[in-house]
Amino acid sequence: MLASLAQVSRRLLGSTAVLAVLAAASPALAEPSTNATVNLIQLLVKNKVITRMAGAELLAQAEAEAEQARAALAQKAPPTALAAGAGAGAGAGAGAATATAMAVAGGNLPAPAPGTIRVPYIPEAMRAKITDDIKKEVLAQAQAEGWAASNLVPDWVKGVTLYGDVRFRNESVFYSKNNTDELIDFAQFNEISPIDINANTNPTGFPLLNTRTDRQSRFRLRARLGLKAQLSDVAMIGFRLATGDDRSPISTNQLLGGGLSKKDIWLDQGYLRLTPESWISASFGRFANPFRTGSALFDTAELVFDNDLNFDGVAVKVDAKQWIDENMRLSVTAGAFPLGYASTTFPDNSTTKAGDSASKWLFSAELAGGYTFADAGISIDGSVGYHSFKGIQGRLSAPCALFNGNTQCSTDQYRPETLRKGNTLFFLRDIAADPANPNNFAQPQLLGLSFDYDLIDVKASFEMPIAKGIAAVVSGQYVNNLSAHRRDLCRYDPKGLPINNITIADPVAGAAAGTAAANFYTNPCTADANGRIAKYNGGNQGYLVRGVVGVPEPKKFGDWNVELSYRYMQSDAALDSFSDSDFHLGGTNAKGYTIGGSFGLSHNVFVTGRWLSANQISGPPLAIDVLQIDLVAAF
Repeated sequence: MLASLAQVSRRLLGSTAVLAVLAAASPALAEPSTNATVNLIQLLVKNKVITRMAGAELLAQAEAEAEQARAALAQKAPPTALAAGAGAGAGAGAGAATATAMAVAGGNLPAPAPGTIRVPYIPEAMRAKITDDIKKEVLAQAQAEGWAASNLVPDWVKGVTLYGDVRFRNESVFYSKNNTDELIDFAQFNEISPIDINANTNPTGFPLLNTRTDRQSRFRLRARLGLKAQLSDVAMIGFRLATGDDRSPISTNQLLGGGLSKKDIWLDQGYLRLTPESWISASFGRFANPFRTGSALFDTAELVFDNDLNFDGVAVKVDAKQWIDENMRLSVTAGAFPLGYASTTFPDNSTTKAGDSASKWLFSAELAGGYTFADAGISIDGSVGYHSFKGIQGRLSAPCALFNGNTQCSTDQYRPETLRKGNTLFFLRDIAADPANPNNFAQPQLLGLSFDYDLIDVKASFEMPIAKGIAAVVSGQYVNNLSAHRRDLCRYDPKGLPINNITIADPVAGAAAGTAAANFYTNPCTADANGRIAKYNGGNQGYLVRGVVGVPEPKKFGDWNVELSYRYMQSDAALDSFSDSDFHLGGTNAKGYTIGGSFGLSHNVFVTGRWLSANQISGPPLAIDVLQIDLVAAF
């Protein structure tokens, strides 16, 4: 590059000499000059591109070439000349150059006075042309040599944005010693395979949750890397990769350890977004929750959808910002999201295949609005959403003869894709008795949801500044499942009865052993001969109230926030498979509080601590406290 700059300087010198634009060499190389060549050489010396000695040599060369140009012009010029005088300035050796008009007539010119430079007159138009020619020549050489190319980066790269984050978590889980130790792990029940519920033919029993043994200081990692590419004014695409223990839709945490084995990476997002006009956009593929509100740390949608949940399908958003006051916000978002498709081969061993009725979908729409009082800095936001889940309610099968080697029943496809804990469930299969052993036969079962889920989801937040850079935010969420009807709970009575979220009736006092009255009664739909009836103790509502003070998302050292929240989430207020995975270790049918805070350590690096204390609302006791300490870095 130094060589290239020297060549550029030589070109400038040569061009100046041809035009007889002369410069006097200055021993100090620092005196200001109106000559472009002198200024350029002084700038190169000042920035240490060339040495002071090299600068002096260039100036000397410029003067020599200028002298040759003067001589050549003097031989051709008319005998008319203009002389320039020099005046002595104050200070030793401080001469001031005065421009002179050079002779344009032939003949020998008298020697100039010491410190005087003869400069020929060059018209302004010619000067501009010379400057333009030199610029083009220099840029051409720079691009050819690759040290100043303007198009080194392709246009498509300019629209690409990389982003990501890494979260290291130290998590401890504390269980009450008063918890029941006989809670079925419903998440594993359907995941493993159909499980035999006959204790005589399945002596190993059901998969059970850990409810009493603490788990302390478990290291977990979440790493995400994303890319967004703006292809045009209309189209953009996005991808994101993330860690995760399994294919669960609501967590990207990876438990460390495992013999130092490599960890799995999943496709977390992949979508195309079209924005034909500023007020409308449509997303296709797998993308972030389009109904989220609030910051990444304090989302007000987590009763229904976990913060890590992404959506598959299509979502359209219409924003009215261009038609309303700049302080107002008003938008409508709607979408269709497939949760699972009916198998194309079910039943596997039948020539008659099932239709599409077993496909599972979510259809959602949300109206959101807000207003900011600019003078006070106060913001109010709210939304009303409707989320309708289709095809997820379980159906009792036709009588299913598994004793003859069949492995599938007619409604197996209606089992949920994933389960956590909380939702009311029943056994899907109506298993026919084995004629060879009608009183003792295997009964491999699958679980299904007792209710449909059509949710009204209301969210609101209020934010106001309380100091410079510090805000107070109060937010809340209310959810109601409009389809949790008692008639659905009992629609297959006496079969297909709920197996959880009920309070069973005690045996009749004094009943003879071996009689039905001496046993617990589990039917919440029909009373027995003794008037006993079990009680459904689930519910269809939930709410969350949260207060945050500070900076919601710390970005620099010293940023901080503190949080306090309380929630109450009944068993069937929302799908347990999609709600927050941290509180009560996921699921519904829980109540309790969360306290926490964050502190910024440096640019985009912060630490967070949270204590989540939860108890089960109905059913056997299950109290779980969770301590999470996170170190987060993002870009």
